[in-house]
Amino acid sequence: MDAYNRTIKAVITGLATGLLLAGCASPSSEDQFGNSVRQMIAAQKYVPPGQEPPELPVLDGRKAEAGYNSYVKDTGKPERLGPDMSGGVGMGLQR
Repeated sequence: MDAYNRTIKAVITGLATGLLLAGCASPSSEDQFGNSVRQMIAAQKYVPPGQEPPELPVLDGRKAEAGYNSYVKDTGKPERLGPDMSGGVGMGLQR
């Protein structure tokens, strides 16, 4: 009976060791490490990889001046703001 118990213990120990070693032999994911970050960065770029960068849009001087003048003209008229748009914070509106 004693030899039988030793044989069973040896078989169980061998099976347990084999299972533990099989768990260590799983394929590694280190070769894919960082690919998701590289993919995300490539997706956020202005020009996708492999394409020539287009010319960046340029603002014409006359258009810029017209936009600026329109901004100055419109913001210089606080009476265009209604009471609900001003938030009720001392905007100096006379009624």
